[in-house]
Amino acid sequence: MNGRDVFITGIGSYSPGNPVPFDQIEDVLGRITDASPKIMRRIDKMRPVIKELLGIEYSHYALDQQSRRMTENNVSMSVKAAEKAFENADISAGQVDLIVYAGILYDCLCPPSSVLVQEALNIPYCAEMAIHSNCTAIYKAIQVAADSIAIGRYDTALVVTSQMSSAFLRAEYFNQKAITEEQAILRWFLSDGAGALIISSERPSKKGFKIVDTYLESVGVGIPPTMKMMIGAENHIIPDFYEKGLHHLTQDIKTVSKIAPDMFIKGLNTMIEKSKLDVGTVKCFFANIPTKHLMDLAVKSLRRDWNNAKLPFYTKMATQGYQGAPAIVIALDNYINETDLKEGDRIVSFVTESSKWMHAGFILDYC
Repeated sequence: MNGRDVFITGIGSYSPGNPVPFDQIEDVLGRITDASPKIMRRIDKMRPVIKELLGIEYSHYALDQQSRRMTENNVSMSVKAAEKAFENADISAGQVDLIVYAGILYDCLCPPSSVLVQEALNIPYCAEMAIHSNCTAIYKAIQVAADSIAIGRYDTALVVTSQMSSAFLRAEYFNQKAITEEQAILRWFLSDGAGALIISSERPSKKGFKIVDTYLESVGVGIPPTMKMMIGAENHIIPDFYEKGLHHLTQDIKTVSKIAPDMFIKGLNTMIEKSKLDVGTVKCFFANIPTKHLMDLAVKSLRRDWNNAKLPFYTKMATQGYQGAPAIVIALDNYINETDLKEGDRIVSFVTESSKWMHAGFILDYC
């Protein structure tokens, strides 16, 4: 990065509700009861297999099991995470001159979530923007905010992300007659949550990180989208998209399982090359990967390639579920509070977004 030094001075996260054990996920989200007989049989058969592959013990949902009503929305979760970040950074909301919101499913199509977060935090004046993406969204937001501060355009940014997976995973959302096996499987590992970062030109007075570098790439040209939700301007007639199940989130799990490991390693190696990262300086690696199976493959590959059999990896997926873009902030929040870090300790994070094969990462030094 060029320009001024840029720091993460505050981190906050929020996971709604009580932890839900894996075996109770379907009780909270509601059970699929009206799918085709073939899909119903596959759901029953896949349940123990998916439990082992994912390695998820608990998930979090902003959904009341009894009333079937949502208990939070993206903005309310974002605000709770932001308030914790402000407290940790020892600043007030009014000191923010830039908000960058990052996420995949907004509370409404218009206005953008960035201004709704601004309203909820009662920030009378600031710049704002919203970034629409999935797993890479928060990394994109960090890069935009950090670069804007480095060049002197802004001084203090609130970067916030949230994911309301339960909104599109609960049983009532689906046209169950049109549900596919892949769509049903997603209900077991996606979770709800939010995360917030205070990014500043001022060195943190408490725990924090210097942002050494950020990285983005998009390499999916020629590869069809492998994660998608096709509701939108192209499919906007409600009876039509409901009948076809185009509003369902779907993932081509076979393709992702086949090409994601190699794509991940290739993308990470490109980031290492372009950032001139010395992998020997890395204290811990944060792999934002949604399944234990793929995580284990990444861990094995990196420990081999980096010639470091003891390279630590950190994730909170087992106890949180996979919360999409907020997952990395939630992990950082836990890590910085439970780990004895020393000045200069370096952490690296990298993620693959399979929707259209984008990669993102960052390098942080503890300070």
